[in-house]
Amino acid sequence: MLFDQGKLEKMILRAYKPTTQADEVPMVSDAPEDSYVVQVNPSSYGIQQTIEYSDTQAQGTKGDDGTFAKSPPREMSFTFLFDATGVVPPPPGPLTGVPIAGAIAEALTSEEYVVADEIEKFNHVVYDYAGEVHRPRRLMLIWGQLGFSCVLTSLTYDFKLFRPDGTPLRATATCTFQEAVPDSQRVLEEANSSPDLTHLREVSAGDTLPLMAEEVYGDPRHYLALARHNGLVNFRNLAPGVTLELPRLENGGRA
Repeated sequence: MLFDQGKLEKMILRAYKPTTQADEVPMVSDAPEDSYVVQVNPSSYGIQQTIEYSDTQAQGTKGDDGTFAKSPPREMSFTFLFDATGVVPPPPGPLTGVPIAGAIAEALTSEEYVVADEIEKFNHVVYDYAGEVHRPRRLMLIWGQLGFSCVLTSLTYDFKLFRPDGTPLRATATCTFQEAVPDSQRVLEEANSSPDLTHLREVSAGDTLPLMAEEVYGDPRHYLALARHNGLVNFRNLAPGVTLELPRLENGGRA
């Protein structure tokens, strides 16, 4: 990394727009007001992963086999500090660590750190309604090797120290973020192979329709139905890179 001096990396929360294709890079905003650098990195964070099962237990029985329903998105929780007592230095600017330019920027920057103002900036990135997308914006949490695409689901402020006039000098923000994955990426990651779901499968070298039918439906004889469904004339020579739709099996086993 350019000008990397081994300095402590601060967590950045940055608004972004998801892409429509799984192999595209998310459109992360470069506008300063669309990102927030934390004053102090979290001392810890939590990750919650859950699995939900449908309750199919018959009346009068003692147990259930645990029929899988879904895996809800992961959640991460953090507590962020806002401190204007002077004990904690303000968050670094975008040029911090850059020789000469960073030194000049820091020398010219004498803006007082105000908790209320920092909370307003933080809210703008993670909480406020964004008119251009008609919802709070999606976020990318970036901290060293951690990259988490998410949305904010809960935010609680706790104010701790005050000036005589009631101005807050210290506050914490307890946040929960829920993983947000674009549908195009989710479909590729799940790679389902259940016959009761519709699948999109990219043809690789050596793939054949009978093999695909065997993998998904457990019966290679469904390859003719797959050929008809995808409008294939010469289905014996599949071109690598082509995406085929493997439809769900209707009642009676027809694709």
